[in-house]
Amino acid sequence: MATWEEYLGSQQANDGVQFTWNMWPHSRVDAQKLVVPLTCFFTPMKERPPTEVSQPPLEYDPVLCQKASCKAILNPLCAVDFRAKIWMCPFCNNRNQFPAHYSAIAEDNRPPELYPQFTTIEYTLKKATTMAPIFVFVVDTCMTAEELKSLKECLQTALSLLPAGALVGLVTFGRMVQLHELNTQGISRSYVFKVEIEKIRVEND
Repeated sequence: MATWEEYLGSQQANDGVQFTWNMWPHSRVDAQKLVVPLTCFFTPMKERPPTEVSQPPLEYDPVLCQKASCKAILNPLCAVDFRAKIWMCPFCNNRNQFPAHYSAIAEDNRPPELYPQFTTIEYTLKKATTMAPIFVFVVDTCMTAEELKSLKECLQTALSLLPAGALVGLVTFGRMVQLHELNTQGISRSYVFKVEIEKIRVEND
């Protein structure tokens, strides 16, 4: 029987997703009471462990929640009524009807996106994308001059490998958080945010 820490570690290795909390706040009031904000660190290009079964990209568009303000994607965490051909969105609790091409769905005939081991799935979209790919670099500047020089060289290499027309964002943080405005001809501009850090004293027994 795996421990909770081992389970979280396996999920992080499988999906490339890590949250600051293991539970979603039930309301806005609960979210405001969090000492550390709910944050997600996501590695979209993370390779699955060789011991895990890999799912090839699905050659169709994902099924979306029909609520206009949600649009979450059908996944193994959704509650599914196979008889009524309805699934419930885990984010907004909206009840959604399966599309017509899912008419053969059943408990023993599930689509790949409902298998528990495939919590991350890659889709090959049929519709052409209208937006250029977006890359945001988040850089910690609290380092030595030698490390910072090496980091700059790595960033320049990474930028040279990006596809043409890609949109690039840069956020640096140290004592201050700076959101840099790139591609501004002849003007260097950044937005600075003050960071409030709570000092926590840890007392040893």
